[in-house]
Amino acid sequence: MAAEVRNIPPAPAAALPRVARRHLDGWRLLLIPTLAFLLLFFLYPLGFVGSRSLPGFSVAFYESIATVPVYLKVIVQTFRTSVVVTLVCLLLGYPYAYAMAHSRGWRLTLLSICLLLPFWVSLLLRTFAWMVLLQDTGIINSALISAGIIDQPLHLIRNVLGVSIGMTHILLPYVVLPIYSVMRKIDPKLMEAASISGARPLRAFVRVFFPLSLPGVFAGALLAFTLGLGFYITPALLGGARNTMIAQLIAGQITEQLNFGFGSALAIVLLVLTALAFGLFGLFLKAGRHQINLSGL
Repeated sequence: MAAEVRNIPPAPAAALPRVARRHLDGWRLLLIPTLAFLLLFFLYPLGFVGSRSLPGFSVAFYESIATVPVYLKVIVQTFRTSVVVTLVCLLLGYPYAYAMAHSRGWRLTLLSICLLLPFWVSLLLRTFAWMVLLQDTGIINSALISAGIIDQPLHLIRNVLGVSIGMTHILLPYVVLPIYSVMRKIDPKLMEAASISGARPLRAFVRVFFPLSLPGVFAGALLAFTLGLGFYITPALLGGARNTMIAQLIAGQITEQLNFGFGSALAIVLLVLTALAFGLFGLFLKAGRHQINLSGL
């Protein structure tokens, strides 16, 4: 009898009471403002940009992007810089998030303030601050020369190193916060159980804690990578002519050369490549979860 009750299919929407159907319709009506906002401020501008990139349904702009080596080099440089910055953010952000997850009281408050304080300063000011620190006559080179450590100033700006430092400083909180939010939900008793079972601290961390923190790692890496693809101010101020990123190229085409069609095509290419990156991250995350489940078995 109990099995028959469990196998009863749910009642169709037509069989629901009239009050319940009205309640569902009311909730659907609440979606109208959100859908209208997305249509007006996202889908319509996106369609307009896409139409500008295909004048007369011609794909000449996209052919230029795919065949001219300069544009391909800029795209590769953009992805390479974003990957490097993402890896550096993970290397710096994971220990910081671990320290936050295992801190209490004033230590947690201090770590949180140090992490969130840059959000109170505009991105432009932070980039100018790095220019003051990294330039040849800046604070870092002046201090190293005064200490006798170096004789000539180090080239810390107008190159990939300067861009990576500035982007890492800006994107680091976006990596730390997702990892910390996942770490704080991990039950500490799991590590105690692993220790009681004979696992050393390092082995318990690798086999228990680290796999459970991977969702936060993937989320932080996805945020840092996708945000890094669209950076403009930091590469423009800290990078050189050889370190141009695609956002700078788009801005130059629109504001300097007034080539709105080609700039729109570059923007669509960036959007498509970012969507592909999202998809690859999703597949990687799915494979990682599958591997964790297999290891748990």
